[in-house]
Amino acid sequence: MSGELSSAPTPDTGDDRREWVEFVRFGLGGGDYGLELGRVEQILDGPAVTPVPQTGPAIAGVANLGGEIPVVVDGRALLELPARAPDAETTLLLLDRGEGRPTGLLVDEVVGIDAHHVGRIDAPDASDWEPPVRRRWFRAVVDDDRSGRSLGVFDLDVLVAKVRSQA
Repeated sequence: MSGELSSAPTPDTGDDRREWVEFVRFGLGGGDYGLELGRVEQILDGPAVTPVPQTGPAIAGVANLGGEIPVVVDGRALLELPARAPDAETTLLLLDRGEGRPTGLLVDEVVGIDAHHVGRIDAPDASDWEPPVRRRWFRAVVDDDRSGRSLGVFDLDVLVAKVRSQA
């Protein structure tokens, strides 16, 4: 995992803390994406993933996490991005699915955790943002004034529905 993984402090602007949302920012195929911090249960470097035969192309396999065995989704395959090199480092984002089956998202790296004001978060269809992949994967877009780039925030419900159709 590259970069420091610490919660970004909410800027001291006098705003109510409830007006800020934290996102796990991660790299995938050269792009930056995000998930709401509350939807990520764990971040694991270099997980051992066991392939499962007769599953869809986005299913990388399963991981044994001490009693829990999540289905691991390869974020690159899911988004139809070029495959990573076989020896490339990866990070697993274990997703919080409540009572559902555990699911993990395999990404290239976790860049950090960023806090953004709700005024900078928009629906993908309501923004000028042009995603590098299909818009259907995203539930929000964050206008990041620090980097000047927009951050696509994944819709976990869409992701998990796709995984279940391939498993």
